[in-house]
Amino acid sequence: MRLQSLNDIFERRILRIPDYQRGYAWSTLQLTDFWEDIIQLDPARVHYTGVITLEPVKAKLWQKWQQDEWIIEGVGFKPFYVVDGQQRLTTSMILIQAILESVDVSVQLNYQSLESIRKQYILFKADDGQRESFIFGYEKDNPSDEYLKTTIFGEHSHSNLHQETLYTQNLLTAKNYFKKQLSNLEPDDIALIFKKLTQKLKYNLYEIDEEIDVFVTFETMNNRGKPLTSLELLKNRLIYLSTLYHDHEGHEVLRNKVNSAWKTMYEYLGKNSEAPLNEDLFLRNHWTMYFKYSRNKGDDYIVYLLNEKFTARNVTHPKKAEDRVTVDEISEYVISLQESIRHWFYIHNPYFSLTDYKNEQNKLLLDRLQRLSFRAFRPLLLAAFVSKQSIEDINKLLIAAERYNFTLFSLCHRRSNTGDSEFFSMARELATNSISITSVITTIDDWIDSYYDPQRFMTYIAEKYELSLGGFFKWDGLRYFLYEYDQWLTIRGKQFSHKLGWTDLKATKNDSITIEHIFPQTPDNAYWLQRFEHLDKDQTILLANSLGNLVPLSRSKNSSLKNDGFDDKKNNGNGVGYYNGSASENEIAQYNEWMPEAVLERGLSLLNFMEHRWQISLGDEAFKIKLLHLDFLNQD
Repeated sequence: MRLQSLNDIFERRILRIPDYQRGYAWSTLQLTDFWEDIIQLDPARVHYTGVITLEPVKAKLWQKWQQDEWIIEGVGFKPFYVVDGQQRLTTSMILIQAILESVDVSVQLNYQSLESIRKQYILFKADDGQRESFIFGYEKDNPSDEYLKTTIFGEHSHSNLHQETLYTQNLLTAKNYFKKQLSNLEPDDIALIFKKLTQKLKYNLYEIDEEIDVFVTFETMNNRGKPLTSLELLKNRLIYLSTLYHDHEGHEVLRNKVNSAWKTMYEYLGKNSEAPLNEDLFLRNHWTMYFKYSRNKGDDYIVYLLNEKFTARNVTHPKKAEDRVTVDEISEYVISLQESIRHWFYIHNPYFSLTDYKNEQNKLLLDRLQRLSFRAFRPLLLAAFVSKQSIEDINKLLIAAERYNFTLFSLCHRRSNTGDSEFFSMARELATNSISITSVITTIDDWIDSYYDPQRFMTYIAEKYELSLGGFFKWDGLRYFLYEYDQWLTIRGKQFSHKLGWTDLKATKNDSITIEHIFPQTPDNAYWLQRFEHLDKDQTILLANSLGNLVPLSRSKNSSLKNDGFDDKKNNGNGVGYYNGSASENEIAQYNEWMPEAVLERGLSLLNFMEHRWQISLGDEAFKIKLLHLDFLNQD
């Protein structure tokens, strides 16, 4: 093993990142470190960068590389898999491409034309003008392979199989980062960057002996640097196990199934680039649905998968017969992962353009539950889709889940894990059709009947007042509740569009939606002084923060209305006011005056809506008035 530069490493070699490797995982943090190492390196010195470990590709494998066989057989290039160091190599290739795109085509970098540089590191073309091979890339079936060739290296795609994943997003982030850094440099400075990159960064190059277990080597080496994710570790482990079934004719098919499943999972995890899905969350919830649920917390799911279930011992010489892991068992698990990820993506992106998901009510209910919080119901929902329950029954499950989460947590503030164990356990039973979805819904409703208590909501709001925390104004369920009320008003009024959007409501931008006190917290306007002068300070606080006095509207509108009188809040004559706002604002604009009695009237109306919407009883009118903290109005 000796120190070599990129110039040396790319001397008549073609490098491929094998199927068991992770995708490109570096973020801006690692890119910045890499860039700073190059910038600060003295051109007269070398910088030790790490280990590059390569595995020679066997002839029976590279002979299947139709586009590359000519360069190996005819030109004499040697093919290798990158076992360790692919993150650094990929980063270097992206930087070289960014350099090629950052200088004029007539420029030479260290006496080399851009075309010769491209031929050495990126794309080697035969003299006949027909054959070409990429010097560095992924195995063909990896989605990152196509993306690297087209979006990063800028070459034409013959397959048009362009897929974006979490990893392809990282590739583009790296290219954009380097192009931005290079845009501030002169050609001579860029040439120096190229020289340092290709000649002054030195690596220990190691070629693996055929007798070494490459999969164990990979897992060990990659855990030295940026840790492998659970999904990456699981993929490597399953591919490794597939190699242990020497005498089973399906072991190669199993490896292909693993690659296909992970390709699909990474596609859907990153399908919505604005909100990529968390792979650990998916894997944990699938584990909850697929295997018998354990009450253990934390990362027990990956401990179970890697240390208890999918182990080499369970393939070759299990302690007990029931521990044996077969090809068929791994195959069924992998197929389930691949099938589940599409449902998982839809559950979290119901309005994303997908085929086979057409029910608008289902999309609305999923969106609603996501806004409130899925809490313990993700595995159950995944099981409902996987077990192919009817869309009508899934909608009933969604309604029950949303009702459970709102009543027990937003209103009653039960412990956050209330019911978790039972719902998690039912996910496996539902997925295997051991129980019906009707019985699941009945169980959820039974939990609500047992644990819903309006007195807990009363106590919670009272504490918010007693601790000077703002009463209903600081209720953690306020935004969701007022949003649902506004949606109901919009539909009831047969309006064509919803003026109040949840994305704005939950945001904190200056132009987003906030909650305004109609009767202000600091009532210094003559309108309010005249109408509320008979109330003491404590009573004005109770009124200002009571439910009926709160309305969602834009921050800019709130700022402009401030403590204005009610007439000006309805319409200030400059195009600003409740009259042209959301359905909730429109409803308030119908009042001629905003007196204490109006706050009470609207508060009772909102509580009546709450009872109807979530099928609960808050109590009689006296209880509701006390809940609103406006019983002093009745006394007056």
